[in-house]
Amino acid sequence: MWYVISAAQLEQYLEERRWIFLVDLRDRESYAQGHIQGAVNIPDEELWERLSELPRNQLIVLYCYRGPRGMLAARQLARYGYQAADICGGIEAYRGRYLVK
Repeated sequence: MWYVISAAQLEQYLEERRWIFLVDLRDRESYAQGHIQGAVNIPDEELWERLSELPRNQLIVLYCYRGPRGMLAARQLARYGYQAADICGGIEAYRGRYLVK
């Protein structure tokens, strides 16, 4: 199962310390320039090679710049039996307190 969450929902998940696995799909340079606290950087092109790093017992929340790659990845992960969500609007939409610059 996969779905889309808003930046506000992500903020709530982080505030509540929900058990999520946050994945930043952007390249390493973009991640280094700023990311959401707690996110693991797995560039989009490496995701399928690194599936073993993704937990099966947690919601995997993915984001990219604006959302399309995150949505595609969430959909595909769901086909493999993962619980996955995409942040609508990607990191561009997130302006919460967990943004690391």
